[in-house]
Amino acid sequence: MTVHASSLTGPMGERVALCKVAVSAVLADLLAEVTITQTYRNDENTNIEATYTFPLPVDAVLLSLDVALGGRRLQGVVVEKSEAQEQYEDAIEDGDAAVMLENPEPGLYTMNVGNLLAGEKATITVRYAQLHHWSGDRLRFYLPTTVAPRYGKSPLAPHQAPEHSLSVENQFSLDIEVTGALRNAQFDCPAHPIRLSRADGKVTLTLARHVAAMDRDFILNVRMPVAQRNFVMTGQDGDDIAAIASFQPFFPGLRQPQPLNLVVVMDCSDSMLGDSMTQACRALHVMLERLHPTDKLNIVAFGTHVNAWSKKLLECTPTVLERARHFASMLKANMGATEIADALDTAYASIGLTGPADIFLITDGHVSDWQPVVEQARQSGHRFFNVGVGSSVSEAFVRELASVTDGACELVSPNEVMADRVIRHFERMRMTFAKRVDIRWPAGAVDMHPARLGPLFEGETVTTSARFARAPLGDEVVVEIELATGEIAQQKLPLARPTPGPSGVSTVARLAAAARMAAQEDAQALATALRYQLVGPQTHWLVLAERADSEKANHLPAMRKVPQTMAAGWGGLGMERPDVHFLAASFLDRHPGPLYCVYPDLLCAESNDTADDSPSHDSLNPQAIEGLVSLMGFFPLVSKFKQSPARFNAKMARVLLEDQMVLPLFDEVWSRAEALGVELDDAAAIVLDQTLRMETARFQLRPPAQRALVSLAAEVEALAQRIGEDIEEELRILAKEIVQRFEARRRRNQAVP
Repeated sequence: MTVHASSLTGPMGERVALCKVAVSAVLADLLAEVTITQTYRNDENTNIEATYTFPLPVDAVLLSLDVALGGRRLQGVVVEKSEAQEQYEDAIEDGDAAVMLENPEPGLYTMNVGNLLAGEKATITVRYAQLHHWSGDRLRFYLPTTVAPRYGKSPLAPHQAPEHSLSVENQFSLDIEVTGALRNAQFDCPAHPIRLSRADGKVTLTLARHVAAMDRDFILNVRMPVAQRNFVMTGQDGDDIAAIASFQPFFPGLRQPQPLNLVVVMDCSDSMLGDSMTQACRALHVMLERLHPTDKLNIVAFGTHVNAWSKKLLECTPTVLERARHFASMLKANMGATEIADALDTAYASIGLTGPADIFLITDGHVSDWQPVVEQARQSGHRFFNVGVGSSVSEAFVRELASVTDGACELVSPNEVMADRVIRHFERMRMTFAKRVDIRWPAGAVDMHPARLGPLFEGETVTTSARFARAPLGDEVVVEIELATGEIAQQKLPLARPTPGPSGVSTVARLAAAARMAAQEDAQALATALRYQLVGPQTHWLVLAERADSEKANHLPAMRKVPQTMAAGWGGLGMERPDVHFLAASFLDRHPGPLYCVYPDLLCAESNDTADDSPSHDSLNPQAIEGLVSLMGFFPLVSKFKQSPARFNAKMARVLLEDQMVLPLFDEVWSRAEALGVELDDAAAIVLDQTLRMETARFQLRPPAQRALVSLAAEVEALAQRIGEDIEEELRILAKEIVQRFEARRRRNQAVP
């Protein structure tokens, strides 16, 4: 990566509007407060609109949005969605600057920086808070940095949908300060090397190398074997008082292990190749060792298709478990796309009339349209215990799936111990629930949330909130648990006077309001969001920066999307930034055999004489690797086309090219299309049509694929009439030249002795 005038660029010189990301955090007893500063710079000679979709923890509550632009500092305001969009567009059309932050789905945000003038810089600061959640003696502070590619058509708007690049490496810096009871904890950071110092009653942690690539989640595991983990906070809520209480109940009387009806659902899609699949296999091995003869089991592996070990749940006899181990040993991340809905349908069917069951899902969660899957799981009556694996898990999906089914979720990065998380899930699954769990607030409490507590796992954090018209001095909030034996267990926390501070709405009040808002109907949720300045599905943060007439932009800005750095480990790329040799080796793992027939130059001469039909990656011809990396998207594209030609239509073109990681190869086409005013989706249809015509020429197509190819050509012909046949022809020729360029490189590699 090179740097020009503070602007990130890739090795091919591509410019990235996002030039700096700095994160600072303060971790205290119950609360984490995080500040993220993003700096955007326009090094082009025209005004631009930069858009950047980025992840945050799903339970983050945004507190403020501040913008420094042109010597001015401006504060954002939360505005109803349609009104914010209208004001933003009007400002852009008027030549003014504007910043809008959207929340298109839980844990995902899109920053829009409109009308950034040539040479101009904007510094945007986002501040959020989240509550700590203990599991046993451990809590996890988590900062996602990138969005991994997701399978399927994205439900997001085009400007919100993340785009990815193998060549661009966004970076971030990080400083963490730990105070209060947490300062005495033990700290472990599995994904990043850090520096730790203890002084002045606090702990400071920084990245060992000052900056790190935004290609994996930052994870800080905090462990306190003996400590106070029950806390209460109060704060001003206008003229009222808001309170949040956090308990960690233990009830050792409920330790009778319960027999399990268990279906293990294993994600074996291509994106799991490498670190994620290694973790998944470890998890499955640990599970099989912890099953009892009274348990029942099935295993469902999935990718594009479903591979079920059994049609029904089987009793865990020694013979059955041995068969299960053999089945597990054969699983690899070579099953194609992430068709998780079909896999869960198979799991539900195998449970049949057995009764409520537990589904243990192991996945990276890289699915675009996951909400229908969650709704189906909610209606199934089965609990989900999920393990999200990899360096950039789709947290919202795996957590929501567990939450709505009264299950639980664990996230595990490649350098963390998988066995601990599997064992914890088994403890949860075998627990008998407490018969009754009540939270009692002092007299005068209103807006209590949650109104009712669902199933409670021993050693898990329970958070509750309420509001009072006056400070409830000396009173207590009580958690009462009735055990199956009839015994009553209680935990109490005294409510203290709010800490003196600025009048108005405190962070405590906004956190409590955000929790209530998630359970409210649309109209009430919107009113809560506007009163407490909370961004969500119905609201956006908005900043408008009016310019003097002489400083206004003279024309509409050019769109510039900030690409995501490819997640480490995704699709077998490995935890470290890979060289081209590793990329080639990983690709051959997914597409063995046939690729050697089509591209025989991949092996060194001496390796062709070996008896082993599975050539070693060490035998790859180094001079052929560059050509392979450039071509690696085309072969699976054709394979997918032959397997399911009906999906290959103009509307799906962009998704199909992106799924096969071919999209970046045609940057010249996309640039030319933008200059001609052609939408990317339309240009992608032209590229897909031209690429399939050239690549399928060497393969014999069956009638369904032949018909699909003719149908796609007809769609592109209709498209040409809409955008202009001369423009379509220009893009078609350009796409053909690019494919021919790669083909020429392949032929040169074949000529190498």
